Order: sequence, then structure tokens, then C-alpha cells
Amino acid sequence: MIKNVDKTLVIITILLVSVGIVMVYSATSIMCAKTDWMGGSAYYLKKELFRVALGSVLMIIAAKIDYRHYKRMSWLLLSGTGLLLVATAIPNLAGDSVKGATRWLDIGGGSFQPSEFIKIALIIYLAEYLAKKGKILDRFWGGFAVAVIVVGAIATIVALQPNYGMAIAIIMVSAIMFFVAGVPVKFLAYIGLPSVAALTFAIMHSDHAHRRIVTFIQGGDLLDAGFQINQSLIALGTGGMIGKGIGNGVQKLFYVPEIHTDFIFAVIGEELGFIGAVGVLALFLLFSWRGLKIAMRSPDGYGCYLAIGLTAMIFVNAALNIGVVLRLLPTTGIPLPFISYGGSSLVVAMISCGILFNISSHATRPLKSDLVVVENPIGGLDENNYSRWRHRGTLDPGAEHSAGASVSPSGH
Repeated sequence: MIKNVDKTLVIITILLVSVGIVMVYSATSIMCAKTDWMGGSAYYLKKELFRVALGSVLMIIAAKIDYRHYKRMSWLLLSGTGLLLVATAIPNLAGDSVKGATRWLDIGGGSFQPSEFIKIALIIYLAEYLAKKGKILDRFWGGFAVAVIVVGAIATIVALQPNYGMAIAIIMVSAIMFFVAGVPVKFLAYIGLPSVAALTFAIMHSDHAHRRIVTFIQGGDLLDAGFQINQSLIALGTGGMIGKGIGNGVQKLFYVPEIHTDFIFAVIGEELGFIGAVGVLALFLLFSWRGLKIAMRSPDGYGCYLAIGLTAMIFVNAALNIGVVLRLLPTTGIPLPFISYGGSSLVVAMISCGILFNISSHATRPLKSDLVVVENPIGGLDENNYSRWRHRGTLDPGAEHSAGASVSPSGH
């Protein structure tokens, strides 16, 4: 039994996974029943339950492994997942191409998406690098540039699959970690502006991605390019305040393509209504809040950056997915963490939770559910480090903080 684990985060994770199981079954049961080779309405439900079981086992294992062990394996994990990512370009190993993208590896009759797993490996590497190089991150070439090259290389490979949505998510999570670590904003701008220009150029020269952008801006033909997103909006709109009830949705009946994956939030909106949709949003916000509290109470900088990165990964993916369903963003192909049907995404999200559970068990003081509002919003900083953070210097998140007092890890 893990002591001092953040029980609130455990409950939130269980709720999100449970919502996913129910909504995947609701979104696919009729489709499966109408398709002879699937053998019944529970085809996708059985596969989802297997993935939840696998993810639960890996989550428990990750929760019992001291998070500091990953520090010594950061380069090994990054190199290994990087090789798997490159292997998606090898015909004999790569899975079937879907809509012009080759993102999966076929192994033993199953498939998985290496780009999902490299996100965790990259976060572990960045957490270790930022904690070790914290004092020189205000030097562009001596400190910051090395991490940027690694992030840029991975994001480029992912974009070439092509998977622009995932590449954007990787860049966003990395930028959040850099910002929290105290990298000067001007450095982020130096890298960010050329990256946006390069990504825009790549999208404009990709027929599939270009059509998505045009559809987002212009709306598209309601019976062609704009069909999926418009049917999704209809689902959300017809759900009303309390929804039509689980299983009673209409848009899932072959109106919204891939509704059990990227657009499952539309099913939630139609069947659970505005209240259900807001409830799911609240769960992700609560998840992010607990992740930030774990980061602030981490006993060292590495644990802080690791918790920030894992929390940001879940939050950014959820924000991108929901933004697409609400037509606030172009279609990205990013699944909704814990809820969308997809083995790699679910397993990676649950492993991330396991690591967060372990970090919380090493907190400098027991985690509490109350939110203490203090003048220093970063929580785990003494006054000198807080001042440095405000001026974009690097920080030491390992300091313990309590209301009315600030104590550094050394006790001074």
C-alpha cells in the first residue's frame, strides 16, 4: 500500500476512466450490433475493458516505483521510444496507413502508437534536464538549446507521420515545462516564432491538414468536409441541459464518423447534456489542480517538473480535443484522455497517473484537499527563489511552504 498518495487524484482518475467505459459502449453498441463480423454490441466494450485492465496494472506498478528511478533511465527511455517512433516509417513494421498517416506499429497481432509513449519519455528527460541544468537555463546555447533540439527533433518526426496535432501538443507541453523552470520568455519567443512559421508552412503543403484548416475557417460543405464537425455540433446542441439519457443519442448512429475516438465528447454532450459535459470539464480541471498541488509539494525539482509535465500533457490533450468538438480549433486527431477509445492513449494516461501517485506519496507534507490561498502562488518557493521566478529566473521547487511561513529544503 502506498502511503500519503493523493486519494483525490485517485478518485478523479477512476471517475474519468469509468466515464470512458460507459460512453465508449454507448457510442459503439448499436454500430457493433449492426455489423456482423463484430459479433455483438459489446465488441468495443470488451476491448476497452481489456485496455483498462492493462492500464490499471501498469498504473499500479508505476505508482509503486520510486519516481527518482526514471531519472537514471531518461536517455534510455527517450532513445528506445524514439527508435519505435522512427520504426513507423519501416514498411514491414508499420501498421496500416489511416487517412494518409502511418502512426502505429503492428506487434503480435496488436498495434500501438509510439508517439503516445514518447510523450512520457520526453517529459521524464526534460524533468531531469531542467532539474540538473536549472542554474544555466538563462544561457541560450549552454543550457536551453540542447533541450530545444531534442524537443524539436521529436516534434518533427511526429509531424512527418504526419501527426500535426500530436506535434503541437508535444511542443505546448514542453513550452509549459520550460516556462515553469524559469527559461526566459525571450528564449521561448526565439524558438516559438520560427516553429510556428515552419509548422504553418508544413500544414499548407499537406493536402489533408490544409483541408482541415480551410474547413475550420470557412465551415466547409455540410455534406462533405464540414460534415463531421457540424454533426458533432448538432449532437451537443440537441443534448440540452440534462441530455437525452445514456444510450439514447442519435448522432452516434453513423452520423458522426469516429465518434467513439476523437469526437466522443459529442456523445457526452448529447446523452448527458450541458450538465454532463461541464462535469467532465470539471474533472479535468480538478485533475490539473491536484497535479499542480503534487508538483508544488514535491521534495525536489525533478519531481516538480515531472509532475508539471505529466499534468500538462493530460490537460493540453483534453483542451485540444474538446476545443475541436466545440469547433474552437481545427480538427487535430487528438483523443480525449481516459475517455476516447484508443489503447495507447488510455494506457499512457494511466501510467502517467501512476507516476503522479508516486510523486504525491513523497510529498514534503501530507496532501490536503483544501485550497490555501497565499501571497506566493508558486507555493514551494522561498522568497529568493520566488523573486527569481517572477523575473524569469530558474527555481527550486523543492522548498516546503505553508501558510504564513516559507522554509527552504535546507531549513534556512
